Amino acid sequence: MRILIFGDLLGAPQLLRHIPISHLVGIVCAAIRPQYHAPLSEIAQSHQLPLLIQPKVHSSEYKNFVETVKQLAPNLILVNSYSMIVREEILAIPLLGGINFHGALLPQYRGCNPTQWAILNGESLTGATMHEMSAGLDEGRIIDQRAVPMFFEDSWQSAYARISHAIDDLIATNLDVMLAGNWQARPQDDTEAKYCRRRTPDDGFFDWSEPVIAIYNKIRALLPPLPPAFYLDASGTRVPMLQQLTPWEIAALKYGRARGVGAILAKRVRLRPLRREDSALLYEWINQRELVIFNAPYHAVSEVDYESWLESMLKKRFDLVVFVIEDIASGQAIGSCQLFNINWRHRSAELQIRIGDERFQNHGFESEAVQLLCRFGFDDLNLHRIYLSVFKNNKRAIAAYRKCGFVEEGLMRDAGFIDGQWIDVTVMGLLND
Repeated sequence: MRILIFGDLLGAPQLLRHIPISHLVGIVCAAIRPQYHAPLSEIAQSHQLPLLIQPKVHSSEYKNFVETVKQLAPNLILVNSYSMIVREEILAIPLLGGINFHGALLPQYRGCNPTQWAILNGESLTGATMHEMSAGLDEGRIIDQRAVPMFFEDSWQSAYARISHAIDDLIATNLDVMLAGNWQARPQDDTEAKYCRRRTPDDGFFDWSEPVIAIYNKIRALLPPLPPAFYLDASGTRVPMLQQLTPWEIAALKYGRARGVGAILAKRVRLRPLRREDSALLYEWINQRELVIFNAPYHAVSEVDYESWLESMLKKRFDLVVFVIEDIASGQAIGSCQLFNINWRHRSAELQIRIGDERFQNHGFESEAVQLLCRFGFDDLNLHRIYLSVFKNNKRAIAAYRKCGFVEEGLMRDAGFIDGQWIDVTVMGLLND
């Protein structure tokens, strides 16, 4: 078997790790990716293979490129992580045509930048497909596939590493049939097809008025060395986002004083991001159980545990968003609230709130803060369900939650142990209807 491979600095070396050198006749790289030419040339020389550069189709050099491929006389073309279309006149040269390795579960995400588009669309599953090449873009018959999970914490690099491992498995598993030229294939279901256009650097723009979850997905989908996501500062200068941020970090930027996008506020209270200088006050509230107004059973926290929690939350917690509740009239911090145990797959989160200043308890400030936090969860985080747990005997809190739209969903028997007595806990939930 005589094989000509097409790829970039990721795709070509991956094929070279699997295909016996005795079967290779050359390596092709794309003219539109000049940054790969020199390193691929070194790789080709180390394997004593010619390196071809595919020019654009309307270039005067394209005809010579086609003739050079004919002279190499490949029986099969293999394409992996390649940024130009391999046209019909090239695919017609080898007797067996071409095989492409695509980083998606075809027919979904045909075309360019499939990993980036999958992240931008919030997908929880992607994959790798080995398929025959045809005149259409990623439309050829499927030889084999591997499903790959995508996690909420993934950047495009971590997701791509998983996809690359799946491609390794596809190549290794199907190597013998490729070399023998006798693989089996099935047609794609065109009714399920989804096409992706090539992204440009300008596509990375976002505005701070966008939902937190949309900004989060754009940043993690476009981390360097790709052209990163960016926003424009007051002077119109691009500010690139060069590292992955958690949803809480993005919420802190969006609603922090430096951004001025618009506060989360009601008639009497506003929510602002938690700051490190709030640490002592928050710890005081957490450890005074009589101040725990709306939340689940009381749970004291040691200083060591609290500092560890605060440090992790401020840095790398993906399942938590915390706000401080301020009285608008005085500007005073009067409590805190949070969405935690966020399940991004099922779009649900648990709510907890404390009013720490006794002067503001039992006057409806809690209800205003709850409504603001729920609206943030639904609008900015795209949640579907927010739930909470409250002591069954806390009739005032249950009534207040009902006014906010929460519905009693169940009872956890003897879930709290307070002053030597077991107490049932009521579970309540609110849907984004």
